[in-house]
Amino acid sequence: MMRALVLNGGGSRGAYEVGAWQALDALGVRFSGVYGTSIGALNAALVAQGDLDGAVELWSNIRVSQIMAVEDEDDFAIDSMVSRKRDVIPFLVENAKRLRMDITPLENLVREHLDEARVRASGMRLGVMTFRAPQMQGVPMRLEDMAPGTLGDWVIASASCFPIFPARHIAGQRYIDGGYYDNLPVDMALADGADEVVAVEVHPEITHPEYARMPWLTTVKPLRSLGGFLDFNPQLLRRSRLLGYYDTLKRWGRLDGWLYAFRPVDALAASATARKYMRALTRFDGEVIRRGVMHAGLPVNAPLLSALEAETEGRPLQWKDVWLRGLELGAQAMGYRVDSAYDSAAMIGQIRAFCDAQDFSGRFDDSALAAAEAAGSRALLAYLYQWLKRDGAFPEDRLRRLSTRPDETAAALFLWAVTE
Repeated sequence: MMRALVLNGGGSRGAYEVGAWQALDALGVRFSGVYGTSIGALNAALVAQGDLDGAVELWSNIRVSQIMAVEDEDDFAIDSMVSRKRDVIPFLVENAKRLRMDITPLENLVREHLDEARVRASGMRLGVMTFRAPQMQGVPMRLEDMAPGTLGDWVIASASCFPIFPARHIAGQRYIDGGYYDNLPVDMALADGADEVVAVEVHPEITHPEYARMPWLTTVKPLRSLGGFLDFNPQLLRRSRLLGYYDTLKRWGRLDGWLYAFRPVDALAASATARKYMRALTRFDGEVIRRGVMHAGLPVNAPLLSALEAETEGRPLQWKDVWLRGLELGAQAMGYRVDSAYDSAAMIGQIRAFCDAQDFSGRFDDSALAAAEAAGSRALLAYLYQWLKRDGAFPEDRLRRLSTRPDETAAALFLWAVTE
């Protein structure tokens, strides 16, 4: 069996891949080959080098000034104009001369952190995706086909986000970012005989939907955007790395959750509460639809069930998933960070304590509801939870209004279900 690791291109979002690598290493998942595009090519080379500590150190301290020469990295604003390379090609071509960057710092960084002799001695297959210009031809380049001493050049070529970065000249040919051809080179791994692939994506969208349901592919990816591809803010990089770590542990079943990460939850224990919770959701949505709260001419929608399913990417839900999503809606309303791992019982206790401590003076009318809404999601969750504790259900004449705040309403119903 050949297991391959394949890494996505995405600039500063590459921190997510290093977090995933940390989790895979902790899980004891080993690879025979590693393949990458753009920043994924640099991370792939570090994987082949076996230098996890060095990769963590690099991604903990890297700044935009270590990628390109800039006068003031705090004012560097290209990233506010771009989200993905293909989105802004016309803009970049028009401004190519003004925006072309000196990437000497990137070359120095690669030379400092890559040990080609160590990579070649590892015995691991390594491939990087590049793009030959002006022929407009994808070039999958493997370590064994690289001339000695050129690994760093090929890594830089794969990451040369033209026209922001200059093209890389190797052996008389010009090469630019491999992401213009294939931003996740799964096909390279398959061509080399891989029969099991772990792909780490740095975008919520799937790069190769044609492979998404294949049994040989395991994909780790974020549910939401990791930020701009040239945003090297230290806090953002740390957040991305932690998300990569926790998302990988979730993918291997060591943690639970969708948007958040929870220490394992007992499915049997969660089932009874989840069923009670689902009954409350479907009663609410059914009454909303029956009473014509969804205006004529608009598609019929179940607001609370839609909120429950929002982060599940269309996958069928088990009862434990229903329970977890209810808790996640509560965590979201309370503003919990997604780049941490939580104990579900402790979180429920914290949310309940906060909600119980709020003083609404026993008023459950339109003006009090409006005040809670204006105070934000935390206050609204607390208000709705106290309302449910008092009455056991929401008044039918308030359903239309509450259906416009489905996240907090569904979260309050979950907290009520686990409390009763």
